[in-house]
Amino acid sequence: MLYASTGCFTLTVMMGVWLAIFAARYKRPYSFLTPLHVGSAVVGSIFLIIALSNGDSRLMLNVALAVAIASFGVLMAFFRRRGAMIAPLYMCHILLAVMFYFSMVCFTIFPNFGLD
Repeated sequence: MLYASTGCFTLTVMMGVWLAIFAARYKRPYSFLTPLHVGSAVVGSIFLIIALSNGDSRLMLNVALAVAIASFGVLMAFFRRRGAMIAPLYMCHILLAVMFYFSMVCFTIFPNFGLD
C-alpha cells in the first residue's frame, strides 16, 4: 500500500508543479488539472490510511501533514474563488507538501527508515 500511496502522490506532485507554473504566469490552469490533483491526493491518502491501519505506525506524521496540506488547499480554493491569491497560503501548502513527499519517499525506499 505504501508503494501505491507514493505513486499517487508522485502524480499529485507532478500536477502540483504544473499548477504552480500556471499560477506563476497568472494564468488559469486547464479545467481538468485541479480535480486530478485533488483526486490523486485523495486516493493516495486512502492508500496511506490503509498502510497505517496495517500497522505501519511511522506514518502518523504523514497523516498530520496530509491534513494540514489539505486544509491549506481548501483555504486556497476558497480565496481563489473570490479572486484573491494569497501567497503565504500557497507557500505553506507547497512547503508542507515537499516535507510530506520526501518523508513518504524515504519510508517507501528505505523500509527501516525511522525504526529503532
